[in-house]
Amino acid sequence: MVTPSTESFFAVCPRGLEPLLAGELRALGAQQVAPEGGGVGFRGTIRTAYAANLASRIASRVLWQLAADDYRDERDLYERARAVAWERHFDARQTLRVDLSASRSPLRSLDFATLKIKDAVVDRLREATGARPSIDRARPDVRVFAYLDERRLALYLDLSGEPLFKRGWRAEKGEAPLKENLAAGLLMLAGWTPEVPLLDPFCGSGTIAIEAALMAADRAPGLNRRFAFERLAGFDAAAWQELKSQAAAAIDDSVPARIAGTDISSLVVDTARGNAQLAGLQNWLDDGRLSFAAGDA
Repeated sequence: MVTPSTESFFAVCPRGLEPLLAGELRALGAQQVAPEGGGVGFRGTIRTAYAANLASRIASRVLWQLAADDYRDERDLYERARAVAWERHFDARQTLRVDLSASRSPLRSLDFATLKIKDAVVDRLREATGARPSIDRARPDVRVFAYLDERRLALYLDLSGEPLFKRGWRAEKGEAPLKENLAAGLLMLAGWTPEVPLLDPFCGSGTIAIEAALMAADRAPGLNRRFAFERLAGFDAAAWQELKSQAAAAIDDSVPARIAGTDISSLVVDTARGNAQLAGLQNWLDDGRLSFAAGDA
């Protein structure tokens, strides 16, 4: 039996929620969990990363670190990126996007740095496969992230695709939507549990109330969506199906709770009800455990 290899990952999250995300990752079996500004580094198998995408309520994105090394200039960026065996993870038939962020980097043009990394990935694939991928900035099949500090380059492969706060249930956002992972973070920071009645008097499209009901029912936030790792070479479909089956079996829609949202606008209240239905909470609406009303109700 082959022991799965341990890899390095980084889970991005809103600043201030890193300790909550670290706790989630530890509960999922992640090792060497290391919170830092804007996210949490961790180690685990690729299955651990799948589980983080499926179950984390706080993460915005999960990235797989494929390389980390020192650099001095754009030539170094090109050489470091070209040394990565990208062909092991995707092929030239898939579209590509490269994004770069930096902190205290000495390079004068981050746009040029991004171009050099993109060229390196494309050149490596062309050398390995005889073809080059097309660039698609809107809806790429594969997304590469690069991060620079004053002397280190880290290269990541995106495992999430759409940001993880997009749970797959929201049809309408309302005028000032609250991201789902921020709503979950607020509930966790408040120490809310299903035994405590919850009222959101400015519910808008229902994000806080819906997240509370999903948390109470132990419904994994990623059950109703797809992920970028499903398009990568080496995707372990059996492990992924097992994780989803376990998550589905853990759902308890009978948990007692009292969650209510109100808003001055009947239109946004209707939107909240519709979003709750799409989130699989129709029975919660039917029996009154989750309710939305306009005005002072």
